[in-house]
Amino acid sequence: MRWARVLAIGAAVAMAQQTDEVRVSAHVYSPPQLHLTAQANLVPLEVVVRDARGHAVSGLKQSDFEILDEGKPREIAAFSVSTRDVLEAAAPAPAHTSTAVEGVPAAAAKPSAPRRSTMLFFDDLHGTAADLQRTQVAAKRFIQEGMGPGARAAVFSAHEGLTLDFTADGDALTAAIEKLRAHQKLSGNGLMPCPRITPYEAFLIDNNLSVDALNSAMQEARACGNATPSKAAPRRTGMSLSTSPASAPVRAQAAATWQQAREDSLNEFDALENALAALERAPGTRVLLMVSTGFLSGLMDAEKDAAMSRAIHAGIVIDALDAKGLWSEGPGRPFDQSLQVAGGLPHDTFVFETMIVGAEKDAMNEAMQEFAAGTGGLFFHNNNDLVGGFAQLAAVPEATYLLAIRPDPEGAAGKYRKLKVRLTSKSSDYVQTRPGYFAPKAPVTEAKPPGRPIDLQLLSSDVLAGFPIALTSQAVKTENGSEVVSTSIHVDLAALKFSRLDGRHVQKLVFIGALLDSSGKMVAAKEGEMDLALKDDSLARLTGSGVNAGLKLAAPPGAYKLRVVVEDADGRMASQDRNVEIAK
Repeated sequence: MRWARVLAIGAAVAMAQQTDEVRVSAHVYSPPQLHLTAQANLVPLEVVVRDARGHAVSGLKQSDFEILDEGKPREIAAFSVSTRDVLEAAAPAPAHTSTAVEGVPAAAAKPSAPRRSTMLFFDDLHGTAADLQRTQVAAKRFIQEGMGPGARAAVFSAHEGLTLDFTADGDALTAAIEKLRAHQKLSGNGLMPCPRITPYEAFLIDNNLSVDALNSAMQEARACGNATPSKAAPRRTGMSLSTSPASAPVRAQAAATWQQAREDSLNEFDALENALAALERAPGTRVLLMVSTGFLSGLMDAEKDAAMSRAIHAGIVIDALDAKGLWSEGPGRPFDQSLQVAGGLPHDTFVFETMIVGAEKDAMNEAMQEFAAGTGGLFFHNNNDLVGGFAQLAAVPEATYLLAIRPDPEGAAGKYRKLKVRLTSKSSDYVQTRPGYFAPKAPVTEAKPPGRPIDLQLLSSDVLAGFPIALTSQAVKTENGSEVVSTSIHVDLAALKFSRLDGRHVQKLVFIGALLDSSGKMVAAKEGEMDLALKDDSLARLTGSGVNAGLKLAAPPGAYKLRVVVEDADGRMASQDRNVEIAK
């Protein structure tokens, strides 16, 4: 039996196929196998030991580790070591060396599962274009020089979403990173030049967290436009100044500034949740590397907790890289910020701004620091070596230790428990691993169905109508005289939702066609994908005509049911069945 290897595009999109607007791929469909799985009552831990310079330490043995579960020692039930050298030696052989068993179609050797999946999450909502450009240069250099074998990465921006799915293609990753652009809506100086109320100061004022912040802004507001600060301006008069009618314009400016800053931060958290959802489906060790100049997260504990909980449940490590690098500021405002007060800042304003410099930086970094600490990741900050930061946070470590423990049987199932892994010897090396786990429920044995919804629908008899499709099929003779089932699938694009990316209208269609015998057994099957990135005129034309996908299936002579399922990027599906016959 031979399966068709070509998914053809109909004439309706022939012109688009010749450009980069329609990309088509196809491969033999291998249905997932239903199998029984037993949930082992073990808690696995991936541990990386690093020296003072951040380099991974190799050569350690099981006796070099001890594990505390809620402060109580736990016996290490399993231990193994994985190194880069082993990973490189285990690389799959070239596809052309594989052989095919008679009667079974030849296929390329399946590569081993990726060891590490890294989501490169770029915060393009905060920070300047120059800040983003520095991180782009460092990220591209890391991709080309230091990602390591067995690793795949994806590119995700807070503004655009997933711009490149997981791949080991360094050129594709570099191109995706180069396309990132800054989308900062609120500068670090706030909304107005005088008085200058930064987002952090606005947060303090609007939430009544600092009378000094309000008094400082009011002192500058009184001096705005004057040659010298007003001598009559009161200094540190406490609540009387902050509650005076003159504070209303300052409070209004602070409220507007904080509202914009808060909206940007909430958008950041939404993007992070989406990135974590995409990363949950990736194989191997899952790492999200958050690259940001920082953002305010005060009074947003619910959003932080939701993201943290999702990462912990999915076993995702969040590393964070502070794109500000090493910063140092003297008293007064930075040189690139012009003063609107000709005579200089009022005394109280100068003193207050000098005093809160450290607190403001800490507030901007708070979420990144908490994500890293709460998921067993690292926070790279106060360092201008951003290339080294990417290498330390995202590269496959030279040595990884895989440990496992049996959790306390007295512990409450499903509850979060704190873990601590430490070295038995006294050294300056430090251990990187997750700081806790959710206690597993009682071991169960269950039947695990196929993973993708489209796989389940292919095995179903339901007729789905998520969007209009039309199916035609006929038996045609091949060059050697045998018959195959030639099928054409027409999809009405007018019913699909397209997203915007780089000025294109983007959608993805997955087609699966299968021949089933009278007992429901799958005899032949084929899967294809059609990636659409249409320009405006192409979308208008194809919305009227639709697109066609064709596939051919070969099977022994007999009567079959042809089942076709089509899924779009939003998960909506359409399916149809036909009775077909292949003659002798």
